[in-house]
Amino acid sequence: MNLVQKTAPYLRKPTARVSRFMGDVSVALLPLVVFAIYRHGLSAVWILLAAVLSMVLTEYVYNQIIDMLNGEKFKLKNKSFTISNMSIVTSGLIYGLTLSDVIPLQVVIIGGVVGTFLAKLIFGGLGQNIFNPAAFARVFVALSFGGAIAYEAYVDADAGATVLGVLANDLFDSSVTEYYSYWTMFSGIGMPGSLGETSALLIIVGGLYLFLRKSFDIFVPLTVIGTVALLSGTIALFHEDLGLWFPYTMVFSGGIMYAAVFMATDPITIPITRPGRVYFAFGVGALTLLIRIFGQLPEGVVFAIVFMNMFTPAIDYPKWTTNKFTLRSILIFAAIVIVTAAIATAGVHYAL
Repeated sequence: MNLVQKTAPYLRKPTARVSRFMGDVSVALLPLVVFAIYRHGLSAVWILLAAVLSMVLTEYVYNQIIDMLNGEKFKLKNKSFTISNMSIVTSGLIYGLTLSDVIPLQVVIIGGVVGTFLAKLIFGGLGQNIFNPAAFARVFVALSFGGAIAYEAYVDADAGATVLGVLANDLFDSSVTEYYSYWTMFSGIGMPGSLGETSALLIIVGGLYLFLRKSFDIFVPLTVIGTVALLSGTIALFHEDLGLWFPYTMVFSGGIMYAAVFMATDPITIPITRPGRVYFAFGVGALTLLIRIFGQLPEGVVFAIVFMNMFTPAIDYPKWTTNKFTLRSILIFAAIVIVTAAIATAGVHYAL
């Protein structure tokens, strides 16, 4: 593997074809974009445009200002502007699809500007950023404009409360499957939620396209989703009030599948090695489930991604990073999984 060692972020692939990867992600997102517009009409169009344009223009203006400060003459085509490789457009689409159909456009724009500037530009731009810009923007919107705007009152204007919103009030409310059938959760038809997170079917289609194009590491989404399924299944196994509906609901509702396929796989902000990516993805899945069960928010996957982004440089640290799993690393990782499952199960039993 052709790697470059330097200061954090320590390891990077210098020959990675960013434009191809980002273009493929944009294509994979198209079914979700069409589905969002079909369900929500012009409101989805305006939100997605506001998300994309706010990020694109922020990066463009920032690079123009930097060039002026460096004494360069104004040129309409800025050399540092990354729209040619589709990275900023893709980030805008990913961010826009995490939002609801009735969120105010000014909130969308503010989130896009802040996410691009604080999560990407101040680190030096593409390839240097630690945080995923789309996830960071979504977290900023949630924290800055209140839980009501981010998760419940502005989740879906027509369909009402989400599955996770219902379970946030009562984790053991199995009647949620009567309101939203298994097919509804899987297909997204009639399912409340953010613009791009409701249809697990279309997310899987996009993920398969990326896998066939070799544009992401399939082990990342599989580990994120598998972790949520394993931990929630273990909780259901040891709790008499829960059944198979619980892990199914944890996997196929909320933004876990969308984030696992389109956000946790960002090649810039995740570890470079296969073992490191598996550890990263497990952390995302475990934190997401813990936030859902014990936190004050019904959804937590974007918080989990941003939190784990901070550990990417540590996971990639050359002294302990490795390209292959060893028996020792497998045993340690298995022990961590077992301990995490035990803590989550005991926590549900004694705290709720």
